[in-house]
Amino acid sequence: MRAFWKGCGIEVTSDQAREVDLGEAGLIWSDEVRGVEGNFFGLIDARNRAVQFYFEASIPNDVEDASHLRIILMDFPQPERNGSYGKLVTVGEVYGLIAMAFRIGADHRAFGELTFTAW
Repeated sequence: MRAFWKGCGIEVTSDQAREVDLGEAGLIWSDEVRGVEGNFFGLIDARNRAVQFYFEASIPNDVEDASHLRIILMDFPQPERNGSYGKLVTVGEVYGLIAMAFRIGADHRAFGELTFTAW
């Protein structure tokens, strides 16, 4: 898989995405993306499909365990349809969803009920 992300002061665009394994992906998600509104982590699979995990809100400073916060938009861009499939997920779900993308690819049909939103 190839990864792209925006973290605190770091941005790797999708056209500069770099090859990563699951371990590296997890470290980027936990150490570089951080819980700040607007930051994101994305993966591009071998079939050029993408999934992105976007912080819709920041993790509040007074929260020790943010795993229950449903503030991450899981998004599967569909440029050919001028929109994307997505849903809000919790911070704690993201690593498992990243691992799932590594197993099966970024196929939106395998990630449960999603809503299509036009751009």
